[in-house]
Amino acid sequence: MYYPLTVRDFLDRADSVYPDRVGIVDEPNQPAASLGELTYRQIAVDARAQAAALDALGVPVGGRVAIISQNSARLFTSFFGVSGWGRVLVPVNFRLSAPEVQYIVRH
Repeated sequence: MYYPLTVRDFLDRADSVYPDRVGIVDEPNQPAASLGELTYRQIAVDARAQAAALDALGVPVGGRVAIISQNSARLFTSFFGVSGWGRVLVPVNFRLSAPEVQYIVRH
C-alpha cells in the first residue's frame, strides 16, 4: 500500500512520538550564536512560527524562500518551516559573493 508522506508528516511524527528527544545539536563554532540542543518539540514550534511568519508576509504556497546560512540548526528548522508548509526552500551558499547571491535570487 502506498502512503505519500510530506516533509511536514515527518516533523509531526517526530513531534508526537519523540517530543523531548534531541533532534539536532547546533554547531557551537559558527558566526551566529549556537542554538545548542533542540528537541523535536522545539524544532516543530520554531518551524510552525516560521511558517506563520511567511504567511503574514504573504509568501504563497509554491513561493520560493532563499536562505543564506551555514549548515546549522536554523537551516534545518527552516527546511521544515518553509518546505513543510508548501513553499520552496532555496538554500544559498554563504560563501558566495553579493553578485552571485543576487543572480540566484533574481533567477
